[in-house]
Amino acid sequence: MALNMIKHLWPLILAVLVLDGHAQQGDEPSEAAVHGLEALDVLIKRRQYPQAYVLADRLAEDFEGDTKFDFQYGLAAVETAHYDQALFAFERLVLTEGSQPRYRLELARTHFFLRNLERAQIEFERVLRQRPPLEVQQNVKDFLRKITQLQRSVEPKFNASFDMAAGFDSNINSATDEEFLPNEELIFPVDIRLNDDSRETESGYVSSLFSLGYVSPIDNSSSYDIRLVGATRLNDALDTYDLTTFMMELGYSAYSRYTGPIKWRGAGRYQHVQLNGEEFLNTNAGIVQAFYELNSGVNLALGINYGLNTYAQNDDSDLTQTQLSFSVSSPPKKHSWVVALQAGVDEAEETVNDFNARSYQGLTLQSTNLWGQRRSYYFLLGLVVTEYKAINEALYTELREDTTVNAGVGWRHAFDSHLSIHNDFSWNSADSTLEANSYQRFKAELGVTYSF
Repeated sequence: MALNMIKHLWPLILAVLVLDGHAQQGDEPSEAAVHGLEALDVLIKRRQYPQAYVLADRLAEDFEGDTKFDFQYGLAAVETAHYDQALFAFERLVLTEGSQPRYRLELARTHFFLRNLERAQIEFERVLRQRPPLEVQQNVKDFLRKITQLQRSVEPKFNASFDMAAGFDSNINSATDEEFLPNEELIFPVDIRLNDDSRETESGYVSSLFSLGYVSPIDNSSSYDIRLVGATRLNDALDTYDLTTFMMELGYSAYSRYTGPIKWRGAGRYQHVQLNGEEFLNTNAGIVQAFYELNSGVNLALGINYGLNTYAQNDDSDLTQTQLSFSVSSPPKKHSWVVALQAGVDEAEETVNDFNARSYQGLTLQSTNLWGQRRSYYFLLGLVVTEYKAINEALYTELREDTTVNAGVGWRHAFDSHLSIHNDFSWNSADSTLEANSYQRFKAELGVTYSF
């Protein structure tokens, strides 16, 4: 038994001794390093992946970028659960040898083991389009079936992320840039001058966001989930609009024998908002959602949200909110898209607050594109039309009606499965029948996210 062990470990021992000698001689690959490659080849052929990974990790500085070495390094890494290192190796291979199905297959497997299911599905489907041997095609189809099962099934899962960002906001209070409100829309006979706090205010800011989620199965067709989100935003120009937000949501999801492949989810949500450190808004809501995937992979989602917004500093401002949403999204591919519709009604709890009651309809279009293996960028365009129920007769002679257009663009880059950076830009334009509610707003933000 001891002889057999020595036989299996000898290539690694020899390679380590040779590499130690090589390290003392210089940085250029030498005959000693070449012997290390030969030893690595032996270990891979014998499927001695733990020893092969140790050796390949020592050789990486000299041979990283060499096609054969990258493949052997990646294979040893994926077989020993060093998935981030495997991802780097196979990404290099796919970039330079994208027509080789084996390299893309190993990249897809790595994404699968990292539970990047959408990216794994994209790469497996690309492998099939390259028409590999039938045995490989069957292997790929087995993985795709497993992905479908994992997407429908629920495993106990905990995730958390922390984001820090800094940016510039051209209009932190979403206010008009006009100096006067015209008397034509007011109950007063003259124009009204706005003070600085009531006009457009620009500011730099820093923000933080912490998100925590947990999903656990109850049985084969149902699960419960918990989500906690906390966020802060501190403005540089003034602290009047500094925000602190906390949200907690508890949900239950299940498939019903009466509705087949439709997944149902019910949830309760509580949200607390502070403005400049003082309690501002509390929201309690109930949510019902339905999800259905077409044979083409297109996903349909329908949601109903019913809740009560309670304003801490004015009991007469409370609103009951009912919102209906519907979205259609593409299957995960290099290019994906979402079309979302929403309609809602906010009803005043007190008649004196009828001028804040409103109805609205909106449309949002979003496109996301993968850019290489670790980057993505997106475009967003939205439109919301709002009509208020009554005139605020204490100030105005006209009914408020708003048309708001928003657009966004941004990119993401992931360094590994935990750390990423993002850069986002957004623009909002509100055109209202009331001058005080017409504004332009631009934001630019750069942030870093760590997930664990």
